[in-house]
Amino acid sequence: MTSTTPKTVAIFGATGAQGAPVVREALSKGHTVRAVARDAAKIAALHPNAVAVAADLSDEDAVAEALRGVDAAFLHFPMPSGPDDSQNWAAAFFAAAHKVNLPLLVYVTGGPSGDRFPSSAIVDGTTQGMTAVLGSGIPSIVLQSAVYLENLQPEIFLPGLRSEGKLDYPPIPQSMKMQWTSHLDQATLAVAALSRPDLAGQSFEIGTPQALTGAELAELMGKWVGRNVAFDPMTPAEFGTRVGNALGSPGAAFALGDLYGAIAKLDGDDMAVDTDALEATFGVKLTSVADHINSWS
Repeated sequence: MTSTTPKTVAIFGATGAQGAPVVREALSKGHTVRAVARDAAKIAALHPNAVAVAADLSDEDAVAEALRGVDAAFLHFPMPSGPDDSQNWAAAFFAAAHKVNLPLLVYVTGGPSGDRFPSSAIVDGTTQGMTAVLGSGIPSIVLQSAVYLENLQPEIFLPGLRSEGKLDYPPIPQSMKMQWTSHLDQATLAVAALSRPDLAGQSFEIGTPQALTGAELAELMGKWVGRNVAFDPMTPAEFGTRVGNALGSPGAAFALGDLYGAIAKLDGDDMAVDTDALEATFGVKLTSVADHINSWS
């Protein structure tokens, strides 16, 4: 059962798209929050009711100070800029966590993971990260996110949505149902997990209720943009090239094309997550995809 006793928690990546909602959710539940990121001024401006802690994930001593005395911590790794970043961050974080005897870690994979997904560079990497966390010796709960719902907001993902009524992302078959994870639902689950040491050692696939076909998603997106929208998916490789070109990153082009190529090998509702079970396990109420999209400005 979820404890209602306020905790002292450290939230890493507190100014990012994933960590910031966790800070807000934890504060709303009455927890004392150490909001951790590299820029203390940015943390303080974004989260004035949290304790701003400046720390770089590669700095073991700074991470240890951020963790010292907390009841639990939330962690996800940002997008690496170099080939050794993730390994260096993990080594520093877990050395620090052992140094201060961190009681509980809630870790988010940041993307699809686990052996039910076809192999891809991203899936293999997130799965390896999950395995490393669970084998770290730190009591940990892993939340395995699906594809982030907020991917539907940037124009680089959907340049023809408003101008042409064309929904060509996600690059999946017409018959497949995509499982999405909203940053907000992930935050709800993560904060609940911070009070659940009894679940340590387990991993949970998480999602936002309502896995959808492309056509079902197009109907919801049409209401958001105020026009008829049709689902006309590009190929995974085309999508990777679109985003890779926008970012100026051939590596991103390959990785995203590879990831969505793996996802597209699934069929029907193969990707769907049992969100009723998640709600029962964590004692929370999640928000449907439709309601999230309706709330977007």
